Amino acid sequence: MTVEAHRQETAVRYRVYGHILSCNAPLHELEQTPSPDSTQNTDLRILFSSADEPIPSPSSRYLTISLTDGTPWLHCAKISPGYLLHFPNLASFVFDTSSDSIRCIPQQQTPPHTLHHLLLDQVLPLVLNHKGKEVLHGAAVVTPYGACAFVGPTGAGKSTLAASFLSAGYSVLTDDCVVLDARGGDIVAIPAYPGLRLWDDALAALFVTTGFCVPVAHYTPKQRFTAALSATPFCSSAVPLAGIYVLGISDAEQAVPASTPEMYPLAEREALMTLLSLAFKLDILDHRMLRREFDFLHRLVTQIPVRRLTVPDSFAALPAVHAAVLHDLAMSC
Repeated sequence: MTVEAHRQETAVRYRVYGHILSCNAPLHELEQTPSPDSTQNTDLRILFSSADEPIPSPSSRYLTISLTDGTPWLHCAKISPGYLLHFPNLASFVFDTSSDSIRCIPQQQTPPHTLHHLLLDQVLPLVLNHKGKEVLHGAAVVTPYGACAFVGPTGAGKSTLAASFLSAGYSVLTDDCVVLDARGGDIVAIPAYPGLRLWDDALAALFVTTGFCVPVAHYTPKQRFTAALSATPFCSSAVPLAGIYVLGISDAEQAVPASTPEMYPLAEREALMTLLSLAFKLDILDHRMLRREFDFLHRLVTQIPVRRLTVPDSFAALPAVHAAVLHDLAMSC
């Protein structure tokens, strides 16, 4: 038996972001799918390799994403056939577009849970964009009026707001990555996996479960809150999108933090430009993808209300935020 055949035989299958993955190692963050039938294909193959496996030489590097302090976080490059995503001092991921496979080549010191986080929360959203999905940097919850997405840059409070809805009895669809699809006349939000990445203060304030969660990655103190710790189940099916809320302040010059939630609608052009800036893109030089993304988001902003939402910096204010969002969604229906 070849190594590749052995990998396929021992692969475990999972569903995430509406796709079936097969993986040659357990992904404890995901729930396994039942044994496949003849109609169920694998969408992506995940292969975890050893640290001494050679990294392909890129033909061209087209993008470097840096942290707020200027430290390079991700280098994106083209290889044949596909893409190389390199996280310095952590791991490299090779996306082979000819075989729909993602190969993870770790650095020697990188622990498995960090590799899983990079795969699920960084690499997969980019790969799904290449495979035809539109993916926004955000979290989504299920309300009586449909799915509600909270989008914004890193640190805007998306996960905390989604977690507060979960603690109030509303299901969560996804954390930090909102995959969207057009189905008939609806635009739907597709579930990710049952977990939220939260700081300790949010966990203590919303769930009183500090100490029971698992770490997200070795380089961050964030913890992963899972379905096993939640009294409300996470949502596992696609839900029509009812509204999008862009987290941030309503006035860039505002000196005094808001004490109550503030909300105002975005004009279609501003909404479109904002969502374009918050979309995951694997290849910024792929003109067909850029046109597809533009057309989809243009349809979205003409069909779905997009609001700017200012959330007070206080856990005590979150019930008022819930009330404001739910009232807005009710009035939009």
